[in-house]
Amino acid sequence: MEAKQVAIVLLAAGHARRFGSDKLMADLGGAPLGICAGRTLAGVDAAAHFAVCQPKAGIAPHYADLGYRIVDNPRAAVGLSTSLHLAVDAAAKTQAQALLIALADMPFIAASHIHALMAACHGDVMASSDGNQAMPPAIFPRSSWPFLLETKGDAGARQILARACSLAAPAGSLRDIDTQDDLAASKSRPLGLDQMT
Repeated sequence: MEAKQVAIVLLAAGHARRFGSDKLMADLGGAPLGICAGRTLAGVDAAAHFAVCQPKAGIAPHYADLGYRIVDNPRAAVGLSTSLHLAVDAAAKTQAQALLIALADMPFIAASHIHALMAACHGDVMASSDGNQAMPPAIFPRSSWPFLLETKGDAGARQILARACSLAAPAGSLRDIDTQDDLAASKSRPLGLDQMT
């Protein structure tokens, strides 16, 4: 699928309860953690770039500076599904034929992998794989958006991804940051070229 047919949505409205503070504003490599994925995805050509954030989120202005359209999620506490619904609503207002969902707490995602996902998507849901399970970033063709709107609670699109085609991502690039220990461990892993540009 061509990049110009894909709307990219960065989900950044989580409450970070396990982290204990504003996770996406925590320092990683001299910048807010949430900016790492934001920069990478902003550099990928697409039909549109959206970031779903909590209202007045500290990270939102950073995404706006990168060219993202900010989508407020005042119901983020209900679960990840609310952000997915808003992602679909935002993408539906564009000419995009597919929606790429990425998570803001995955700082090491690679632009090369995003391009590979787009190239591999031919009408079916295409997820990333760490060798064990399918996960975001994932591309959802427009025909699958009604299923995203049926998601409930905090499970997100897990059931949809379990049935999806998948593409292996570079080793370590799908690591997410859930706790302070995760952040400390990630600081020992230098950011790759995809994240620095």
